[in-house]
Amino acid sequence: MKTINYLIIASLFFVLAACSGPVKQSSAGLEWKYDDGWVLQKKLSGDTFEKFFAIGTWHVPGYIFTDSVESDEQQYQQNTSLFRERTAPINMVFMTPGLQKDYMSEKIHILNPFSPMLYKYLDQVPGLPDGKDKDYHRSQYMKKIVDSPEFEEYLDAEIQKILETLPNDQYIYSHIDEIALGGVSKWAVPPSMGAKINERVKHYDPNALVFVDLLGHCKGSTYLFEEKYLHTHDSLPKDPPYELVDPGALGCEIPLLGFYQAHNGLPVYQFNEGKYSYTEYDFDTLKSVWYENTRLIASGYKGSGDVFGINAFRDYFAYPVLSGITVDALREGLGPDTPIWIYFDGNGYAKPANMAPEEYIQIVKCQIYTSVIHGATGILFWNDWSKTPEVFDALLPMLGELNDNLPIVKMNTIDKKVDNNLHIMIKKDEKKKYIIASNTSKTDNLPLNIPGIQKETLSPLEVYISEM
Repeated sequence: MKTINYLIIASLFFVLAACSGPVKQSSAGLEWKYDDGWVLQKKLSGDTFEKFFAIGTWHVPGYIFTDSVESDEQQYQQNTSLFRERTAPINMVFMTPGLQKDYMSEKIHILNPFSPMLYKYLDQVPGLPDGKDKDYHRSQYMKKIVDSPEFEEYLDAEIQKILETLPNDQYIYSHIDEIALGGVSKWAVPPSMGAKINERVKHYDPNALVFVDLLGHCKGSTYLFEEKYLHTHDSLPKDPPYELVDPGALGCEIPLLGFYQAHNGLPVYQFNEGKYSYTEYDFDTLKSVWYENTRLIASGYKGSGDVFGINAFRDYFAYPVLSGITVDALREGLGPDTPIWIYFDGNGYAKPANMAPEEYIQIVKCQIYTSVIHGATGILFWNDWSKTPEVFDALLPMLGELNDNLPIVKMNTIDKKVDNNLHIMIKKDEKKKYIIASNTSKTDNLPLNIPGIQKETLSPLEVYISEM
């Protein structure tokens, strides 16, 4: 779903890596651990850790990242004010080395160099088949070389280059984007490759925190096709087994899409005269495969990092309840302690053309708080570069409100109730209790029936937060 110019990112990493300097052995400005679903950040003084709720963004609509030097003082001040204004409620920003400015140093920088790193290596391997099946062959090849000394030496060298050119002393890593869908390819990157990259990062940067965006949707993946195939076969065949998928896939521009399947074999795509589109399922079927797909993939890839999430902007817009179902499935697949950060739409990628930005952000707000009620402890935003920033403009006040509510979010959870579209969480500190509730229905009012509050019903898509 997300479009990133990996070629530009790769070239900047590798050009900047030519600079000499000592390798940093850890995230100098940050120390992390995680427990009970939260990332814990060490305070600046002392040895105590506190809960960290992530609010991160890829791209900052209304601000343009450049590698030019802001030599003019007036321009520098204008850009400084603009960046700070548009990231005020945000604590993490995706950053490419070479594009950072000193006024960005207050934010945690998210580094995501691993897709260009991996595919640069594969591009140099002689004899790998090309053509429409290229990504299948590359994925099978990754499994063979993941533990080879030559590949590990390559990874180590590239990771050390990154550590020599860090844009900030406060940073985390983002793994291969949508790793279980293939990153920038059409076949899943193997879990063993995800784990290997995570292992080598931790070898050189022991305090590293690695976020893994697993999928751009949870309707199915070639990873699930492989797992199902290997239940009855010892290994994958040399070439893609097209005889097992819709024959129409062969006439498609991207035939490997035929292997995108749910855990039970239901196809993600349908094919007609060389075209492809998502297969439409009723909501109960979609909900069922979504949960199990997410659980299985999270379990399979949990060695790839420390924090996990997915992005599914169109699906969350269609069915806001999926944001909570996603968190539940990730939790079952990852275990009770692993933190979950979910991606949301920051600049209207999934917004209907006739919908006002403020109305759209109300739906995104419902998605966000629903994910929090289910146990997400961070959120990230992807922002469509091709759109003007009206939706992002409407998002920022809502994030300011979320920051105001974080003391409540970080309190201990003493009760939770989920009944279809009604989602309720009760929080408590030493003195007070609070309710956080959401209604993910687009049409129905829902009764609350909670002792200690005056509010009786939630309107469609309403979020309610109150002291009890």
